[in-house]
Amino acid sequence: MRARSTLVARLAPVLCVASLAAAAGLAGTGCEVATAPPPDATPLNPLPSYAQWWAEVESCSGLSGDVLRVAWYEVPADPAGGGFYCADGPDHACAGEWAEPHSIYLAGPSDHYPQGYLADEWTVKHEMLHDLVGHPGHPQVFNDCRLASRTPAGVYGLTR
Repeated sequence: MRARSTLVARLAPVLCVASLAAAAGLAGTGCEVATAPPPDATPLNPLPSYAQWWAEVESCSGLSGDVLRVAWYEVPADPAGGGFYCADGPDHACAGEWAEPHSIYLAGPSDHYPQGYLADEWTVKHEMLHDLVGHPGHPQVFNDCRLASRTPAGVYGLTR
């Protein structure tokens, strides 16, 4: 994730998980500004559950891709906030972030969220869908698959 200007240009279509602030106490919501993932991200071996989750997201979305093409990374989380700092400035934290062509960054454990987001099914599936869609933003398929947003009440969908 550092020749800053070159890397930012290369990672331009990056999104972080939107609307997790309410669900996980993260500081930020709409993360649709390009950002370079933190330099302290480390490669992550995908969990066994990722293959099944990928198949479920493919089935729901009608899209297909190869889960083996995805490079997975764990990013140390802010101890108090539960996510890692992403787009929109230093007051926005993300649970997950997708970068083209096929990289997914997930927040590790923190004081606020001890299990981290590596095994958080909703977050991982949301980022998987970004990879299958292949571009930033949340088209209708995110709503169709109930992966557009999440609240403590379990409400999923796009806000229009």
